[in-house]
This record gives sequence, structure tokens and C-alpha cells, in this order.
Amino acid sequence: MTDEIDSLLRKKALELAKMRIQESGPKQKALSGDEAIQIVRKIVKGERASEIIDNALSLYSQQAVALFKKLAELHLQGVIKELADYELYQMLLRLGMRVPVKTEIKIVRHGREYKLGES
Repeated sequence: MTDEIDSLLRKKALELAKMRIQESGPKQKALSGDEAIQIVRKIVKGERASEIIDNALSLYSQQAVALFKKLAELHLQGVIKELADYELYQMLLRLGMRVPVKTEIKIVRHGREYKLGES
């Protein structure tokens, strides 16, 4: 009788171990560059987000994709919910990637708009 109980306990323990391995076994597949870029486009909010992402990809394609993959992984893990465009810009600057952003300065005087540098 005790042999039967021992064998049942071993069998149950093996089944539990197999279930734990199966639950932890199917890990996330590696993200491709395009998938990572799409995820980053969804989580980065702000007026300049798409401009920053496009300029970073055009100037620093490999490095930017590596950063975007890491950001996408962190988003899928639940660490990052969303980013502001200036936060992404700061990350790129800290990594040494200077991403130009088009800026214009306009002055409104007496109902007329002047661009800085215009006479």
C-alpha cells in the first residue's frame, strides 16, 4: 500500500514539474526590427514622436532598431506603458545619437506672422 502511495506521489510530482516547464517554456519569440518599430510608434506619444523615430531610423538605423527592440520588450513585459516624445529624444541623446528636429520660431506682430531670420 505504501508503495502505491509513493508511486502515485512521484507520478503527481512529475506531472506538476512537466506543467511548470510547459508554462515557462514557451518564451517570447525574438522581435524583428519592423515589429519593434511598430510597437514603439504605438507607445510613444507626442507631436514630434513620428518625426523623431523617422529621423533616428534614417540616421542611426542599426543602433535605433536595437534601442527600439529593447523598448518594445520592456513594453511587452509591462515595465513601460507609454513614452513621451521628449523622453525618447533624451534616450537617443544619452546614447550619443543626435536626432535633428525641425524647429521654427514665429513672431506675431500686429496680426502678421514673421519667421525668425526673415526681414
